[in-house]
Amino acid sequence: MTIITKPSIGLTQFTDFTMKGSAAKTKFVKDIKYQGDYHPIKDYWKTLRDGLKKYHEQRLNDSYLLDIVDNALPARQKNYQEAVKAYVKFFKNKDVKWFEPGKANWYCEELTVRSNPELGLIIDDTPYLIKLYFKGKNERIDKHKCRSALTLLKDSHYSTEHPESVKHAILNVQKGRLVIDDDSTDYHQIALESDAAQFMFIWNRL
Repeated sequence: MTIITKPSIGLTQFTDFTMKGSAAKTKFVKDIKYQGDYHPIKDYWKTLRDGLKKYHEQRLNDSYLLDIVDNALPARQKNYQEAVKAYVKFFKNKDVKWFEPGKANWYCEELTVRSNPELGLIIDDTPYLIKLYFKGKNERIDKHKCRSALTLLKDSHYSTEHPESVKHAILNVQKGRLVIDDDSTDYHQIALESDAAQFMFIWNRL
């Protein structure tokens, strides 16, 4: 078992944390702190997440995504199929071009959030840095719930320079809906730092 002393978590984990109630947040942080070593087979969406990046980067056709579904573990095929169907529908009739999103991190005292966007896409002439979110099948994922995550994406340190016109967004893959950032305000920044502080408070008490 791996016990992490200084947390470095993914943006999806941070987003999940901000959406939970108080008691659920404590258990969630505990599970992260005392989690076992990472193994790709435990990452439910890894194959599809990697595949969607390759799909755009190499300008592959839709049959490539269908092959991912067919080759997925049997227990995952239904969810993969539904996600791919919604994904393809979202991008239908859109002009899409790939660009390299690079790596990204956000720092707040001892907490590091790995905020790497999976996709850099110019959609109908507008550039987007997109984080894929796969857990929005049965719950509402909107701008309000994603506010801290969107602010974090925008305030992250990127390894690659991007134009000021780039928009930061979270794509709810299961529903084929793109949640786009607004201009961040001081209130948004305070809310983000408050979420990070709450995470660290729970972490340090466990």
